[in-house]
Amino acid sequence: MRRTWLGIALILLLCHSKRSLQAAEYLRAASGGFTTAIHAVLWAASEEKIFRKYGLDVEYLALNTGRLGMQMLLADDIQVLFSTGVTVVSTNLQKGDLAIIGGGLNFFPTKLVTRPEIKKAADLKGKTLAVGGFGAANHMALLVALEKLGVNPKEVSIIQVAGGAAQLTALARGAIFGLMFNEPQATIAVKKFGMHSLIDLMESKAPFPQNCFIVKRGYLESNRDKVTSFMKAVIEAIYLLKKDRPLAIRLIKKYVRVNDEEAAIGYDYYLAKHSEGILDLPDRRGLQFVIEETAKTNPKAVGQTPETLRLLEPSVLDELKKSGFVEKLKY
Repeated sequence: MRRTWLGIALILLLCHSKRSLQAAEYLRAASGGFTTAIHAVLWAASEEKIFRKYGLDVEYLALNTGRLGMQMLLADDIQVLFSTGVTVVSTNLQKGDLAIIGGGLNFFPTKLVTRPEIKKAADLKGKTLAVGGFGAANHMALLVALEKLGVNPKEVSIIQVAGGAAQLTALARGAIFGLMFNEPQATIAVKKFGMHSLIDLMESKAPFPQNCFIVKRGYLESNRDKVTSFMKAVIEAIYLLKKDRPLAIRLIKKYVRVNDEEAAIGYDYYLAKHSEGILDLPDRRGLQFVIEETAKTNPKAVGQTPETLRLLEPSVLDELKKSGFVEKLKY
């Protein structure tokens, strides 16, 4: 008799588990370029099963580039993308209908790292520099860095080298003489490879949509509850990581493949100080800057504004803030 009841209990447990899995709403989310520690909010929400807590079955993808992420978003292969706001501008200029529903790092978090022989700005003239992609966020960062250093972009050669590992190898071998690096990659290049940090754009405090949460407006309209639950999980992950530094360090080491010291640099530089930037939409001035830079090579951007391109959708964050959800997680 005891065995019979145990068998029944096991069947009921399995059925309940199956129903729970079926009840969870499925979606795919991705990071477009994931080597910055701010992406740990997604790693934590996924690995600590916070998404599941809010009724979501989220498949997370760590992608090398924002452009690949944007292609997947437009093809409906993913539903939420965490990547640079630059791609939202370029896509909506092509009649896309994307919306930024959350922020991230709302500034340039990059340093211009150069070979040891580049000791001053004038040494850059005639040299080859690299970006991950023309028109991408780090390309715009490089142009800003050159402007602040008083170097005309026409005085250097700029090529594309995709991927942090490939970029560092090219720099170490002398194939290129400089590029924009985030932390902890900038510190790794300086300490391990003897490179030189020529300028830190973070010190300029210039607004820039380095990364943000992006969805299709049509998807948001038909799946608002799902998107809201997604952002709830992300926000909970923010405060979990701020309280649990060892967890954050472990996740950074796993995804970025760095040591404890380097992971700590990423944590302190981004998560500890700036992770709550996710709770604010990108600064309008930063988006306008992207539009104006884009207009130099794309006539469609001339005269456009963040409003005409419908870049921002504040309603999801506004709803969560007004409900008291964010305040409850702080304590």
